[in-house]
Order: sequence, then C-alpha cells, then structure tokens
Amino acid sequence: MTKTINYPTPEWIATWCETRHCTPEDADMAWWDLEIEKGNPTPFDLDETAEEVSKEMRKGARAVNAYGKAVKRERKPDAEKRELIARLAEALADLSPEVVNPEREIRFGSYSITLTRHRTPKG
Repeated sequence: MTKTINYPTPEWIATWCETRHCTPEDADMAWWDLEIEKGNPTPFDLDETAEEVSKEMRKGARAVNAYGKAVKRERKPDAEKRELIARLAEALADLSPEVVNPEREIRFGSYSITLTRHRTPKG
C-alpha cells in the first residue's frame, strides 16, 4: 500500500507568501519541508533499490589491500593505558572495582572512570 503524495494548493502557497512575505518558490520549499518533517511521501523520495544503494554508500570506506581484498584492521594494545587501569584497580581495591575494558573503563559501585588519551595539538 503506497501513500499518495500531497501537493501544495495555490491557495496554500498564496496564504504562505502573504503571511511570511516570501516568494512562491520559498513557499513551495516550505511545503515540502513540512511534508518531510511529518514523514509524508514526497516526489523526492528514493525507490527501494536506490535507497539500498544509498544505504550501502553511507556505510563508509573499507580498508582494502593492493589486490582488492578486505583487510581487518587490528588495533595494537596500549600497554601504558592497561598499566594505568591496573594501578587504579589496585588503588581502589577496597571498593571492589570491576575492570570493564582493560584499556578504557573501570567500574566500582554506581560509579565508573573512563580513561581518555588526548592527542597532541597539531602545529
């Protein structure tokens, strides 16, 4: 079941132009903006196949090697962050901490600490 597209009437455009002091082109754009906000179909909507292509294109770039094969990027473990989280866990031992992520987060009770390494400023 497809929904029908509602087009602006000349009366609506005239009223919009009169109250907003704008051109008919601006009123037409306003109509379609309102229809999109309401979730109603518009003539600008993509069909199912075009929507699938658009979704695939929006997923982002994937790493490939020289032969066109996908490459799974492995992140190197950060020993410095692991050491810091371990020391925090030792220091908070009386609060029975839970190491959620050995390089990022430690939880104790209803609190948690998240470790962030800041990049050096460029320049």
